[in-house]
Amino acid sequence: YAAALYQISVEDAAVKAIEDELAAVAQSTSDEPEVQRFLAHPLVPKETKSQFLAAAFPKTSDRMKHFLELLIRNRRETYLDLIYDEFMEIRTADEGMIQVTVTTAQTLSAEDRGRLSERLEKALNRPVQLEERIDESMLGGARIEAAGHVMDGTIRARLRELRKQLEE
Repeated sequence: YAAALYQISVEDAAVKAIEDELAAVAQSTSDEPEVQRFLAHPLVPKETKSQFLAAAFPKTSDRMKHFLELLIRNRRETYLDLIYDEFMEIRTADEGMIQVTVTTAQTLSAEDRGRLSERLEKALNRPVQLEERIDESMLGGARIEAAGHVMDGTIRARLRELRKQLEE
């Protein structure tokens, strides 16, 4: 489903628009347990699910509306978050991008996010797709994962390293 949607969005020159719509729908449906239960319930008629999603996302494009109806027809509406993840993997691979996950204690400002993206693009010599995760248990700093490598610049990692040096 993700590959087909990506291919159509490329043909329509609407990759970013479709990505944004898919992200909004996937996040909204996965963040709400009641919505998840509603969409997953086998006794809720397909027409009711279609009407619900159309009412919940009235500003989506016709392409996205048709895609959501296809998912409902084939009973795949509960996989929206996985379809979004796969869509992003296909896009990053197709555009030569590298998926980078940054984990911090709090949300990065737009300025910090932009600076980080620029630095990573320079270091990796390729465009990056930045995914941000929040881990409130972190004391501070950041953990960056890209292309199978991890750079742990968290305060906890620094304290661990300092303890290791003191023990030696």
